[in-house]
Amino acid sequence: MKQPMAGLVLVLAVGCMPAMEPPATDSEMVDATSAQSQADRFFTLEEVRDIHRRFDPTFSEWTRGGDLTRYVYLHPSEFWPQIVLRRSGPIRSLPVDPGAGIGDVTVLVRAGETTLADYVGNFEVDGALVVNDGRIVFEAYPRMLPTDRHIWFSVSKTVVSTAIAILEDRGRIDVSRPIDSYLKPLAGTAWEGTPVIDILDMASGIDCPEVLNEPDSCFWTFYDAFGWPETDQVLADPMNIIAQMTRSVPSGQVFDYTSVNTEILNGLVEAVSGERFSDFVEREIWWRAGAESDAFITATTHGNSFGGGGFSSTLRDLARYGMLFTPKGRVGENLVVSDAYLNNIRKAGRPELTTEEQRGWHNEDLGDESFHHSTRQWDIVTSDGDFYKGGVGGQGLYVSPSKGLVVSWFSTKTRGRMDEMLSIARQLATSELFE
Repeated sequence: MKQPMAGLVLVLAVGCMPAMEPPATDSEMVDATSAQSQADRFFTLEEVRDIHRRFDPTFSEWTRGGDLTRYVYLHPSEFWPQIVLRRSGPIRSLPVDPGAGIGDVTVLVRAGETTLADYVGNFEVDGALVVNDGRIVFEAYPRMLPTDRHIWFSVSKTVVSTAIAILEDRGRIDVSRPIDSYLKPLAGTAWEGTPVIDILDMASGIDCPEVLNEPDSCFWTFYDAFGWPETDQVLADPMNIIAQMTRSVPSGQVFDYTSVNTEILNGLVEAVSGERFSDFVEREIWWRAGAESDAFITATTHGNSFGGGGFSSTLRDLARYGMLFTPKGRVGENLVVSDAYLNNIRKAGRPELTTEEQRGWHNEDLGDESFHHSTRQWDIVTSDGDFYKGGVGGQGLYVSPSKGLVVSWFSTKTRGRMDEMLSIARQLATSELFE
């Protein structure tokens, strides 16, 4: 096995039937293996004031890492507008089984062998949760409170994809059709004729790659106009910038990651559903996930949702969302992920879209040679049908439907490649622990 990456957070989750229960208390949410006291996780009054004094909305400034970055990740509503996704209905039960011993499981990281509990406690992990067969078997919050709503960043993209899939299941979207058949302003632009599936698969061919260190790039020209993270240049309709983009290659030829694709899909959900993206997701996904807390999505001053990376929630509720893709989370009235959508993720991807170099990166991150394809806004789908989505700030969601497991994490790190939690999640999923 190749040596894994270095430092994220983890949530392993298995679906379970929703059940009515009161929200868990703080003490119930904190696993006994968390050694740090709750007091260590609070910011003092002077620290908070200093963070606000030093905050610079320029992306490269507030994502450098450290306490300022962590505070922003945990309190985005203090820096940007937020739309509330209200929870409603039964809360999905997550009984706690602290004696399962998952924290003592040995995993391999670059520095050698360590335990899950030690890794989570000693690296850049903000919070970690493992659920097996509907039971929490490991839970730790070394650098956040259990009730904190941590930013997901690009893990949010899977919510956009799921919203598209819901409309696809209802016959309201055909992903083989061109995007301009739904979004008329894109007719006559470089986007014309681009099938929706190519946008879902990050293969639109549009020349606007996600380069985070070039402020004059197409990518930041769009997001400046969109109004995130800086709000001084926001346009009422960022579609005007999208319509000016050019094409680098025909669509459907190569995987080329850019959040611009996700924002177009966000607009597609609104155009087809006739309602705000946030309202659609609240009713069709968040309520059905059995969340115990409200979530938030970052918005612009014109009320446009940042679908490419703006979701924030508690760690338990991120796990509950991931459980929608597992067998026990796909039964009863709360079914969100259809057989068709799950099959499209696991089996209908196009391996030919990724280059040999990209495949090498993914296999290195996994710690094995199991990468198969990327699709439907998910970064990695393995040869055995597991799938993963990461966020640039150090967050992730790993789902193994065959094992009924979901691994997700919240971390705070500087921009760059993900750390070792993806490989750790893969090691857990391929072990005999959850047979």
